[in-house]
Amino acid sequence: MVTFFSTLLILLAVNVLLLVVSVNNNKTGQKNLKDSSSIENTKIYPLNIIETKYNKAV
Repeated sequence: MVTFFSTLLILLAVNVLLLVVSVNNNKTGQKNLKDSSSIENTKIYPLNIIETKYNKAV
């Protein structure tokens, strides 16, 4: 029982640590995103998924 709770506590601590690191990286990423808005816009072309031909499997 003690082994289960100690493992659970360790996993929860790792989860909290990863959550904090992720939130901190997200805040710094938003600052960099605002600076990159001055870069010229790139064109994004849609994929022609409808025109694909499928071969019979059997």
